[in-house]
Amino acid sequence: MAMREGSINFWVPMVPAGCKVPIVHLANGTGASCSSYGRALERFATHGFLTACYENPNTGAGTQGLEAFQTALEKFPDLAARRFGSTGHSQGGQSSFVVQSLAEKEFGLEDAKYAGLAMQPASGFGSQPAGGWQMQYATIKSPMFMFSGRGTDGLVSQGWVQDAFEKLDDGIEAYHWTKQGGAHIPTPQGEEMQIGPAWFRWKLLGDKEACKFFKSIPMTDSTWEEVAVQNAAPCE
Repeated sequence: MAMREGSINFWVPMVPAGCKVPIVHLANGTGASCSSYGRALERFATHGFLTACYENPNTGAGTQGLEAFQTALEKFPDLAARRFGSTGHSQGGQSSFVVQSLAEKEFGLEDAKYAGLAMQPASGFGSQPAGGWQMQYATIKSPMFMFSGRGTDGLVSQGWVQDAFEKLDDGIEAYHWTKQGGAHIPTPQGEEMQIGPAWFRWKLLGDKEACKFFKSIPMTDSTWEEVAVQNAAPCE
């Protein structure tokens, strides 16, 4: 079920009464709208995530994503769990890092879970977080995944995405994959739909089968390649 609260679009999954689900927020790229990612947003909801997208063309500072999480907890107290998935594309990819950093500080690490998924993040572009993106990335404590286009993204290079990976703390779990044929425009909804549900089911719900599916992707789909990884977790 789709609905709107102020500037925030929600896609609400139909689940059994009493079932609490993770919240996934998607931050759109510069000048784009939530509708540019409509298929991916609906896909997350069909997998049982309370899905949100704050309608704003300049998302990099991350404040809208944090507001979306806060609003989801307030508006859906019987549905929204304190499990937060942060994703986004381009400038919104930067936001996916920053939102995760802000959410960890806002909700704490003891009774909440977090995971981030950055699609071709344009770090340092557009609206900037307080203290700068490098500082925000370095504070993240929870798992981060990011992907780049393999020589096919004319706007955000593989090296630019790797720079984001290298700004993370060495102690956290992080992955950088590259996608052959991955373009920046049109939006990479296919890649998000292939990887996103499995990644968030693994990291936010502890789904072992989702973990196995996620880890198998570069082995079964030759268009994906692992560029960098640190502190990879097992499927247990």
